Amino acid sequence: MRANTQKIFERLSKGAFLSVDSSDLEIKHLYNDVEENYSDYESYFLELGLRLEEGDGYYYFSRTHEAKLTVEQKLQGFAQWVDILDFLKTYDLTFSAGFQFRITHILERINLDVELRDKARKLFRKQNTNQDIAEKLVNELTGMGFAEVINEQDGTYKVTAAFRYAEEMVNLITIYNEDETSSL
Repeated sequence: MRANTQKIFERLSKGAFLSVDSSDLEIKHLYNDVEENYSDYESYFLELGLRLEEGDGYYYFSRTHEAKLTVEQKLQGFAQWVDILDFLKTYDLTFSAGFQFRITHILERINLDVELRDKARKLFRKQNTNQDIAEKLVNELTGMGFAEVINEQDGTYKVTAAFRYAEEMVNLITIYNEDETSSL
């Protein structure tokens, strides 16, 4: 198989994404390789029980054989990301792919905005301080590949195209709930 297969597998199997707009040269290289050889990678990973999925500017894995989960269990599992997205959109309505931010700005807003502070405390109940909450939030975003640091000196991060995945999932949940409500 191709030279990058192991690196692609290691990243995507951890639940992270490859984004078209990554400023990390290795991730950008892996993204481009997948884009150029999608059908080869798709076939290879399918044999391993992994489905290589393509979104709007990102790639990720889904499993071909998942344990059967109820809709309620799936929603509970995604509830944390719904809350994170709600927090981020309250922080800034334009928070999406391409958006740039700093932990210090998020922390400032948490300290000044009562609604944002309440939402932040609900996000990560085990975190004791607003600083811990902001850092945990950014770690979650970067760990998934939804954001990446673009300037270590001033702590600037950029939201990647992979963030659209979370937005799309929340929109699906919203649409599903609206459909259920309207049919009652």
